[in-house]
Amino acid sequence: MSLFFRNNGLKGEIPDFIDEMNLWTFVIDEPGITGTLPASFGNLVNLESLEISNTAMTSLPDIFGKMKKLRSVIIFSNRDMTGPLPESLGASDELVTLGIDWNGFTGTPPDSWARHYDFLSLWSNKLSGEIPLSFRTGPHAGKLLQSILMQQDGYGFDISDLDVPGNWIPDQIQDIGGKLFTIDDVIKKNKYTVYLYWAPWCPFSKALMPQLLDYYKKYRQEGLEIIATVCVDENGETWRDKARQKQVIEEDGYNLWYNYYFEDYKPTAYPATTPQAEVFDSKGNTLFSHLNYPVTDSRNRFGHPASTDLIPFLETLLGPAVTPDPYSSTDYSKDGEVITLQQATTGKGIDIVFLGDAYTDRDMASGGLYETVMRQAMEEFFAIEPYKTFRNRFNVYAVKAVSKNGMIGDSYTTAFGTYFGKGTEVNGNTVKAFEYALKVPGISSKENILVNIIVNTQRHAGTAVMSESLQSSVAFTSSMGNDPKFFGNVLRHEGGGHGFAFLADEYSTSQAMVPQGTIDGYNSLYNQYGWYANVDFTSDPTKIKWSAFLSDSRYNDEVGIYEGGALYSLGVYRPSKNSMMRENFEYYNAPSRWAIYQQIMKRSGESCSFEKFLEYDAVNRAAVSEAAAVRPPLKAAANGRSFEHTAPPVVIP
Repeated sequence: MSLFFRNNGLKGEIPDFIDEMNLWTFVIDEPGITGTLPASFGNLVNLESLEISNTAMTSLPDIFGKMKKLRSVIIFSNRDMTGPLPESLGASDELVTLGIDWNGFTGTPPDSWARHYDFLSLWSNKLSGEIPLSFRTGPHAGKLLQSILMQQDGYGFDISDLDVPGNWIPDQIQDIGGKLFTIDDVIKKNKYTVYLYWAPWCPFSKALMPQLLDYYKKYRQEGLEIIATVCVDENGETWRDKARQKQVIEEDGYNLWYNYYFEDYKPTAYPATTPQAEVFDSKGNTLFSHLNYPVTDSRNRFGHPASTDLIPFLETLLGPAVTPDPYSSTDYSKDGEVITLQQATTGKGIDIVFLGDAYTDRDMASGGLYETVMRQAMEEFFAIEPYKTFRNRFNVYAVKAVSKNGMIGDSYTTAFGTYFGKGTEVNGNTVKAFEYALKVPGISSKENILVNIIVNTQRHAGTAVMSESLQSSVAFTSSMGNDPKFFGNVLRHEGGGHGFAFLADEYSTSQAMVPQGTIDGYNSLYNQYGWYANVDFTSDPTKIKWSAFLSDSRYNDEVGIYEGGALYSLGVYRPSKNSMMRENFEYYNAPSRWAIYQQIMKRSGESCSFEKFLEYDAVNRAAVSEAAAVRPPLKAAANGRSFEHTAPPVVIP
């Protein structure tokens, strides 16, 4: 007999009589279930599968010793379930799945659970203390450590003095050229080995791979090796077309290192983002990893995005990357030249100014690179709703800004002094940006304007700087090698979402509860100016900012209440599972569209009503389910994969 309880609205505790049943499977996924399992539950000796998910239960008793037939145990996302892990839960020799993730368990994992190294997962609990000896020694230490290191913020194990072995495929692998090798052998033969997963359609991979190839050519004779796999196509599916994989690897020279077909040797789980990388020393110890372990680690080995951190890390091991001698501009005659890209035909005209940084005098010819990129940026900005419909209300300009050098970095000089911060942060001289905007005839004030700076770089980055006093913004967007199909969504997120409509990020970078100070700050800006209309700190459907959408049946399939946003996982809510402001999906959700609409009407001098918005928004209600399927770089996110976010906005006075 099997019992399944999923979202039936059940409340209370699990009753004693359940032990009278001859159960093989017990699944409960009910937020209203409280308490713990009754002691008699331990008499279910024929139980093979147990799942307890999304409940309000507070503990698990150590009552599983008689369940010798258990094959699968899933204890998932029970926030209030705390106390020690019950050792008997891992007693069955038949187990093939032992996943206990996103709960509140404390202490250390039972020493005996190390024997389940092939299928154990204890991520995102509140475990801490000394890692059991059985988990940090022996041939399976790599797998075991990776199964427990990632815990909730403020918890975890001190691994400062602990070497963390990598966890890789142990089998013999055939390279795309037919050569047989093992990852273990390659690692032992080289000083440093990079294990790399990438995708040719991915903008982050696009930025990284040419630089990595140059670095490899320079240092391969000094002990650097790379083992790589390409396995994700533009639909987020695993590639099974080996001929296409081989073509992609060979056409840009990536066949210099080891490559293998991911589908032939896939691990138990697909990587969450692209690119991902780990670096191992000759002993197989992890020196650098994309895996995000919130642990005490003085060696700073984990949580590194490969696209921004891999090459700088390799430079600390082997030396600097190849740095081209930058060209220096000599002709600044076109600096400050204004190009009118579009004039408003409705309303009083809303001003948007596009600037470029790290473009030299060689890019400034009429119809040249600078002007081309600015026009492409304008088209990308207006590519989706509501900007698409209301494009005729905008005045759009480009102002030429001649940089001395065409590169970003400490050794170079650019018009707006753009610099990269941590991760995907990019910033620069916003005062000078407004000064260039004021070169446009008709723009006499810094108030209520959006300045978009397209930064000439391969590196994926984006940050909006939002001024409270001016109600204006400067949005920095990487050009991603001047490729609009890659920079378009970053521009729409930074410029269209943050910069124009003052929307909040809907993603989470912390597993913690949102602090009260953050709540107060967001609420203050919302109450004064209407900022951050797409997140709230109540889950009450009658009080949340988008309650009007929740009570409108036309938005049943689009608008809801989803926990997580404003950089925190708990205590903050967003209106849709995904959107432009979460993972750069190619649509703004309904509350975000409403906020954009209000800004458009306000700035173009027209009255604004919710009823008029609903009338306009009919075009989006029909199309929103299809909007995420437009551009290849978004497909991985559309298929439930993680996304490498740009930096949160910066608020200035």
